[in-house]
Amino acid sequence: MPVTTNAEVETTLSTRVARPVAALVTASFLLFVVSVPVGQAIAEKQKGDDSPLTSLFSRAPTKENLRQFEKDLESTSYAKDYVQPRIQLLLTRYGRVGNKLAVVGQGGWLFYTPGLTYLSGPSFLEPDVIRSREKESRDAELPIAADPRPAIFAFGEMLAARHIKLVLFPMPDKTMLQPMQLHGRAGQSGPVPVARNPGLSRLIEEVRARGIEVFDAAPEQVSPSGEPHFLVQDTHYTPQWMEKLAQDLSRVVEHDAPAAHGGALHAVTENVERVGDLVDMLKLPDDQSYFVPQKVTVHQVQDASGAAWEPDPAGDVLLLGDSFTNVFSMDTMGWGEAAGLAPQLSFALGRSIDVIAQNDSGAFATRLALSRALEGGDDRLEGKHVVVWEFASRELAVGDWRPIDWARALKGLH
Repeated sequence: MPVTTNAEVETTLSTRVARPVAALVTASFLLFVVSVPVGQAIAEKQKGDDSPLTSLFSRAPTKENLRQFEKDLESTSYAKDYVQPRIQLLLTRYGRVGNKLAVVGQGGWLFYTPGLTYLSGPSFLEPDVIRSREKESRDAELPIAADPRPAIFAFGEMLAARHIKLVLFPMPDKTMLQPMQLHGRAGQSGPVPVARNPGLSRLIEEVRARGIEVFDAAPEQVSPSGEPHFLVQDTHYTPQWMEKLAQDLSRVVEHDAPAAHGGALHAVTENVERVGDLVDMLKLPDDQSYFVPQKVTVHQVQDASGAAWEPDPAGDVLLLGDSFTNVFSMDTMGWGEAAGLAPQLSFALGRSIDVIAQNDSGAFATRLALSRALEGGDDRLEGKHVVVWEFASRELAVGDWRPIDWARALKGLH
């Protein structure tokens, strides 16, 4: 057997690069690195855009300013705007690769990453989890309250003092009700139990012990062969399931709201289509054809004159909601108008209702909007018997649950 000497091994592992080759590689690399900011500057000059570089020299180099500078560079990069969508399309098409917001499931289904984090993570009520989230937020100089209970209890107590019933409506996440479409394994032998974050049952128990009603919309189990609860490429539910929830919710509300008449309402069938908001989050090229628009049927609620449904501040039911409330009602979301949760709930109740809804931050934004209205002298709670607070259940694990100073807000009414 031949023996390999150290000299031979050394020769085998040695890599030699000729000086001209090394110079060419180095020059090419430097040229590439320099070409990006130079090309950016030229493009900004041609388009008359302001360069984010000016802010680097016009503001103090604080941690916050430098972080904002990085964000500005990323958001205004022409190279990134051109390259990233095309690379993302290749990764999604051939590797089922999503990004930090969208997870690619089976058969073209898309899922929202925070929803998966909520479902697969630890209990959002664990003290260590609460401390960790609050510490991370302080380190990022955006402090939040991670425990939802104080905010919910304080809101319920304020409403109870005004003889108003609070109905909590944590909207189930898509990952809970479409498991087969997520990973292709669950439910192969039949219906499976709906998975939940470990903290949800405990929260519901504690909330109900305080006299607050909870509308738990998640079914006990789901079947892969049943009608889907959610849109294929969107974070939101199907119009069919939304209308069923509105009917079920109306029966809960009727227990605490006396009979009322809100005028003759009727529903008109409309067909709408679009790619979902999760496709938007992937930031693919505008002309991509991998994801095609989904077609759905919605029922626009109208009054006797044929005008599209509108919220009524004089209604005795107030719905606080997020994008699950706005979808099918807010025209800019692309899924129709006056056909969402609020008009369907109004239709099911046969009465007018009031609405405060904002697409993001259902844990905090709508409570803040209500408190500001009260503080400004606009009593959005006058004549109300029930407040329904709808928010995405994932907010329990990722949302901001800062309590509102309701005593201060109510002073604005006096």
